[in-house]
Amino acid sequence: MGFTYAYLKAYGLSAIGFAFLQVALGLQWALLVNGWMQQHTVELSFCMKDFVLASAGVFACLITFGVLVGKTSPMQTLMLTLFEVACYFANKDLFLEGLLDVHDHSTISVFVFAAYFGLAASIVYGPSHDAVALAGVVGGYHTELFSFLGVLFVWLNFPNFVGGSLAVGSAEQKLAIINCVFALLGSSVVSFAITTIPMHRLFTSVAFASLAGGVAIGGVANFELKPGGAVLIGGIAGCIACWCFKSPFGNTTPFDTFNIHAVFGLPGLFGGLVSVISPFVVPGCHLHAGAQLGGLVGTWLIACVLGGFGGVLLKLTKPPAVAYTDETYWTTPDDLPKLQQSNFF
Repeated sequence: MGFTYAYLKAYGLSAIGFAFLQVALGLQWALLVNGWMQQHTVELSFCMKDFVLASAGVFACLITFGVLVGKTSPMQTLMLTLFEVACYFANKDLFLEGLLDVHDHSTISVFVFAAYFGLAASIVYGPSHDAVALAGVVGGYHTELFSFLGVLFVWLNFPNFVGGSLAVGSAEQKLAIINCVFALLGSSVVSFAITTIPMHRLFTSVAFASLAGGVAIGGVANFELKPGGAVLIGGIAGCIACWCFKSPFGNTTPFDTFNIHAVFGLPGLFGGLVSVISPFVVPGCHLHAGAQLGGLVGTWLIACVLGGFGGVLLKLTKPPAVAYTDETYWTTPDDLPKLQQSNFF
């Protein structure tokens, strides 16, 4: 995900480097937290499935990072990662799976939770009002190209992520991967079509919108949707993402740097609603509509409340001296404009 956030002209090193650091620390912490909740002992043992489950928690943190990228220091990012990982597994293990018996494959537990946790944290934390910093929230040709390539890597790995929590080699896992591919194809085609409507020109947001199908399909990917159903879900999710990218809520960049609300938030809510109605329209779907709805609404509320607490924690720590620039924390090349520096790490 760090490569996708390299879009900002003066923040590429930080976007990739801090995301890498977030994964390195977050994966270790996620293994411990998930292990304590699952094994109920301090003497933990790990298998490959534990790494898959832990990586989902870290992926949630990377999505949240996309909301706040550029506005937080490395220390703030790591602090929020530790807090969010604990919140993620508490919501997933205790609320979704423990209380409601909802075994969601990423749509509600990861995407909805991460998007609205990050948005709540960012709103409470507040935007950067520094004129110099806000001028850095722009891309260039090469940074947009690099970001587009990053999205393609995420796109290619999305089916593995959606089917990762299912039994390896099982019919369910194979079906989940196939349905996810069809959903991604649907959202990609629709996104390219819709973004050309206003000005007959493509925008780089089409790359991010193409991920919406994978976001929406997660809750029902392991059921017999048939190719048409999966493509339809992906196409609608792509429409939602493209509509949100048209800024119907005004300029949200100061609160949501990479428009995570459009890519993961609203498509995730749509995917949650799909899982609610699927028991009535998809043969063989054994989901409980009431539990799915409760899980969706409850996760949204929990994410907003806990994300708000995360924003409070961010306000208690020192922010970057200048936001949205690598110069604050890195030794930068000469062709990067020199801004004021910070010696706080």
